[in-house]
Parts: sequence; structure tokens; C-alpha cells
Amino acid sequence: MRGKSLGQWFLLFVALVFITALGTVSSFVLFTLANYSDTRERLVSNIRIGDTVETNKELVRLHYFYDLSKKWKVQWLADEYLFTDAFFYGIADSYLIRDWGKIIDDKELKNRLDDSRSYIYGNAKFRQAQAQYQKGDTKNALNFVLTEVASDFEKALRNCLEASPYDNKCFDRVWNYDLATNKKDAEEALKNPQQGPKPKFVLGPIKDKNAPPMLVPGDKDKKGEGSEGIDGKGGPKSPRKRP
Repeated sequence: MRGKSLGQWFLLFVALVFITALGTVSSFVLFTLANYSDTRERLVSNIRIGDTVETNKELVRLHYFYDLSKKWKVQWLADEYLFTDAFFYGIADSYLIRDWGKIIDDKELKNRLDDSRSYIYGNAKFRQAQAQYQKGDTKNALNFVLTEVASDFEKALRNCLEASPYDNKCFDRVWNYDLATNKKDAEEALKNPQQGPKPKFVLGPIKDKNAPPMLVPGDKDKKGEGSEGIDGKGGPKSPRKRP
């Protein structure tokens, strides 16, 4: 049997180098994606429990991965599949530290109000009205909630239901809508800083086709759920401040 020629040995060497390089790159990419996934899970968890310090740390780490996608020239791919919720994580972080003005004035958020994840916009406006009420401007604050905030809550509820008509994750939007359209409940919530909209930071509804479709409450359904919310625990607790 004839031995391999010099050219054949060279091609074999090139193939082995290519396979080794491909394996190394693939391992690095998979390792990076695993770290990204862990960071995202920790971020969502910290947002849900209201830990402002850890949320900020995980947001910084998330920005690192986004900058890495730019460096690798795959930002378009990352935007499409990995960072679809990233903007809303930043908005949730602003809500946790009670920066209502930053949320309300955010131009990009205003351009995304048809997105079901933008419901926190109305929540921030309610909290701002709550602060206005506490300063003594009770009449204007209450009127603002019963008109403008109520409209925002209705839009948020419709967005949630349109995203998934069989979704059973819209009950917080229903509660917010009932609150802002019931004068007695709205005023009670404005009086108590610990009460009001109950954000759950559900970024993207989870479909449940076995649940019955929900309807936007009409005037006859505006009974309200009381000043303490559905579960009787009131609004979100005061967040820990960052150092």
C-alpha cells in the first residue's frame, strides 16, 4: 500500500487544525451563552424579589454580554434572539428604585406602549400621582388617576390580552384597571404609599390555552378589588436603596 504524499499529509494537518479551532470556538461560544443565561436568570429573579442592589449588578453584567456581541459583530443576532427583553429590564430597575420620572419621560418606552411589556408606564404615573397626593395636591392627583392613568391601565390590559387571549397572567392588569376606575379605591390607594399598582414584572406573557379567554371589564364590572389588591397584601414593599 502506497504511503501518503506530502500534499495529503498537509491537507490532513489543515483539517485537524480546522476541527480543533472550530471545537475551541464552539466551546467558548457555548460557555459564554451559558454565562449569559445564568446572568439573565439572576437578573429576573432579583427584579421579582425587589433587590435593587443585585439587580443593578446583573444589569452591568448583561451590558457586558451586549458589548461582547458588538465586538464579535453579531449584534443583530443578539438583538433578535438574546436581548429582546433587555430594555424592559432597565425600566423595571428604574421602577424598583422609584425613579418614576425617568420611566415616564423615557422616549423609547413611549414608542413601545403597544407592547404588553410596557404596562409599567402606567404604574409609574400612578406612583407619581401618589407622591403628588401626599404633598397635598389631592384633587389634581385623584383626577389624574381617574382619567389619564385609567386610560394607560386599560391600554396595558388590552395589550396583555391581545398578546395572548387565553393568558391567565393578566390579572394584575385587571386589578390595576379596576383600581383606577373606582374613585373610592383609587383615593384609598393614593393615601397609602404602600398601596397601588402591583407590578409583577412578567416580561412576555406565558400562554395557557386551557384557560378561558378574558374580557376587558366594562362599566358594569367596575366593582374594584379593595384597597389592598387581589391577595390582600397591598402594593410592593419599599425597595432597598443602593449604596
